[in-house]
Amino acid sequence: MPHKLGRFLAAALLAAVAAGAGAGCLQNMPTTDMSDAAVTARVKAELKAHRNAKVQYLDVSTNLGVVTISGMVDSAETRRQVQKIVYRVPGLKQLILNLLVQE
Repeated sequence: MPHKLGRFLAAALLAAVAAGAGAGCLQNMPTTDMSDAAVTARVKAELKAHRNAKVQYLDVSTNLGVVTISGMVDSAETRRQVQKIVYRVPGLKQLILNLLVQE
């Protein structure tokens, strides 16, 4: 019987230490704002950072994590670039591209 109690106490102590270590890790993790306004801002910043993609005149909006991008791009390649860039943005749940390719 003493062995069972010792094992139980050791397991309880190990669980308490693990829970305390986990709580400390969560406090140090950066939180990311997933609001629609924050997602829109991140999308715009990412698109602006990629200067090789000519995307000056695009409208970006977000509703419940669904990002809609509307406007005109100079080529099908630019449209693919926009899609690739935006898919990496945290908080994006779905992407709707309403982009016309200027010919």
